[in-house]
Amino acid sequence: MLTDSEHDVQLCSLLVSRSCVASLEQLSSLANPYRAERANIAKPGRHHSSKCITMRQAENMMEAVQFARSIGLPLVAHLTIHWGYTDVGDDQDGKLFAKLREGLDKWARRRGFPLAGIWARERMSGGQAEVEHCHLLFHLPVKYRTGKGLSEVEAAIYRLINKHGRRTGSKPSDGYWADEVVKLVIHYCPDGKYLIKGGGPDVWERFGVRREHRRLQGLIQGKRCGTTENIGRLARERWETDEGWEEDVRARSSGRPRALATPQDCRVYRIRPPTNKESHVKITCRL
Repeated sequence: MLTDSEHDVQLCSLLVSRSCVASLEQLSSLANPYRAERANIAKPGRHHSSKCITMRQAENMMEAVQFARSIGLPLVAHLTIHWGYTDVGDDQDGKLFAKLREGLDKWARRRGFPLAGIWARERMSGGQAEVEHCHLLFHLPVKYRTGKGLSEVEAAIYRLINKHGRRTGSKPSDGYWADEVVKLVIHYCPDGKYLIKGGGPDVWERFGVRREHRRLQGLIQGKRCGTTENIGRLARERWETDEGWEEDVRARSSGRPRALATPQDCRVYRIRPPTNKESHVKITCRL
């Protein structure tokens, strides 16, 4: 056991050492005036925010819609989620939406098809700022577009919202308090332009966004929009190359076509013709 005097001595020495460290840091910042400025700069991506969708992002999304249609995965299902109807009340950094997309992807893969889509996060509705809502335009096979199949998709989405939309410690059924939290609409062949309406005048004119949709969609923290990897830039670039032709020929000669790794799990096959005529790509899709 330490006596009171010994305890006071240790306390004084600790305070002195801390003050010396603080003074050294101050002197180093004076010697290098940019050090203090760098110390206050947040790490990249931690506090990133944006006011609108950039031209590059809009082009990526529109190209992804066309690419998905060309490989037999048309983006026909438009999902809107209003986080204001959930127990958490908002999704400020987009993490809840990311978890929902991940869960929906797992659900789709268990049923034999990939989740291919584009998405966007917004904070404006009817010209008024509100809590965040988000859009997801994604592919659904024909059997899930009507009737029992569509009801199964809606039930899966509500389960994911109930899982990720409740606060820590809440009851399992407290994820959302209104059915309006989810809106799922099936379109025949949407162009996806509604999801880039927050892009600003350049994007509106470039892609011909409808005038009634032309308004900025608020300040968003984190990533504002994007595509799934299987129809993203890298997937589209790889699809345009001739990689894998020899393996496709061997697979075809053995009587079983080889599915390309890109786009991921699409069940789309490339076939080289057996003659010396100009090569072509035959796309078949069983989804």
